[in-house]
Amino acid sequence: MRRLRQRPRPHGPASTSALVAAWLCACVALPQLDLRATASGEADSAAAVIRDPLPPQPRLAALPPIDFNLEQDAYASEPVSDADPLAAKPSRGRRPEYGSSAPFSIGGFWAQPTRVSGQDATLGMNAEFARLGVPIGIPAEGKPLTIGIAKLGRLELATDAILPDSGDPVPDQLWLVETGFMHVRPLDGAVPGGGTLGGTFLFGSASDRPFAAGRDLTLMAIAFYNRPAANARDEWSFSVFYSPTSQLPYPLPGIAYAWRPDPSFEAKLGIPASAEWRPDDDWTLSFNWFPLVNVNATARRRLGDHTAFVASYRTDTQIYFLADRIRNTEQFYVFDQRAAAGIERSLGGGFTFEVAASYVFDRTLFQGTSFFSGRTDVVSFDPGLGLSAQLLWRR
Repeated sequence: MRRLRQRPRPHGPASTSALVAAWLCACVALPQLDLRATASGEADSAAAVIRDPLPPQPRLAALPPIDFNLEQDAYASEPVSDADPLAAKPSRGRRPEYGSSAPFSIGGFWAQPTRVSGQDATLGMNAEFARLGVPIGIPAEGKPLTIGIAKLGRLELATDAILPDSGDPVPDQLWLVETGFMHVRPLDGAVPGGGTLGGTFLFGSASDRPFAAGRDLTLMAIAFYNRPAANARDEWSFSVFYSPTSQLPYPLPGIAYAWRPDPSFEAKLGIPASAEWRPDDDWTLSFNWFPLVNVNATARRRLGDHTAFVASYRTDTQIYFLADRIRNTEQFYVFDQRAAAGIERSLGGGFTFEVAASYVFDRTLFQGTSFFSGRTDVVSFDPGLGLSAQLLWRR
C-alpha cells in the first residue's frame, strides 16, 4: 500500500499576513499617477465626476485586456487595464478611455464548506487578492503607453480530503504571484492604414509553494495588432496568446472583427469573442468568451448616481503547478461555475466597493496535463453559497 506523503506544514497566520502586508505596502508606495486624458478643463472634469460618480462603462476596448485568458483572472472579473490610446476624446460628463478600468483592487472570496463526493470530508474555500497597474511615464493620447502590473492571490482549500489516485492530501494553500507590463504603440503614419501594436508579459509563479523551483514558474504573453476596417468604424484584431497555466497551454492565434453598428452596441466576432449592449443609460449587458470554456456574462443596472445592481455568470478555472508533482507538465486544476448578484457602490475619490452573493456549482479539483483528457485525482464536491467583496480605485 502506498504511503501517504506528509502534508507540508501550512504557513502560519503571522507569516501569511506578513507576506500580504509587505506586498500591499509596496503597492501603496508606488506613485498614484492619474491616467485620465486631458479634458477641456479641470473645472469641467471635476464637475463631470461629481455629476456622474457611476457613469456607464465606456465602449468595449479595442485591445485585448490584461487578463486575456480568464483563468488568469483568478479572483475577480475586472481587467487591470484596457487602455486604448486611439479612443476618441471624451465628451463632457464622460470619463475618458484611460479611466475605464481599475488600476488598483483588493478583495476576497469565501465559499461555505460542502460535502466531498465519496469521502468523509468537507471542503471550504476562501481567497484574497490584490492587483495594481501603474503607468510607466506620463500617458498621452496618440503616444506609446506602458503599464507596470503586479498581482498577488492566495486560495485556501480548507479540507481533510485526499487526492484519490495518488493518496496525497489536497493542497491547503495555493498562491499566484505575478508581475510584468503591458505596452501599446499607435501606428498612425508608421504603416498604411494605421492601427495599434502592443503586447503584455506577466511572469511569476502559481503553486502551493511559489518559486520553490524553476519548474514552478509561469508566464503569460500576448502580442496583438489592431487595424481599422475598410469602413473606418469597425476594426480587425489579430493576436497570439501563450501561457503554460491555461486551458490550452500552447501558442493560440486569435482573430476577431470588432463590429460597431451604433454607439450602443459592439461585438467582437471571432477568437476571443465578446459583446456589449447598452439599451439605455441605465442598463449594460456584456458577454466574453475565450477558448476553451472561459465564459463571463454580466448584466448591470444603474439604481442611482452612486449605486448599481450587478448580476453575473462565469466559469472559473484556476491552474497551478504543485511543487511535489511527479511530472513537470502535470497541473492542478480548480474549476467551478458561479451565478452571482450584488451591489456596486461609489465611495467618492474614484473608489468603488462591490459585494456579491453567489451560487457556486459544478465544483471539481483534479490533476492532469490537459483540461479535457488524462484527468487523475478527481475530487468533486457539492454546490454551495459564496460571498465576495472588493474595493477598486478607478481614478
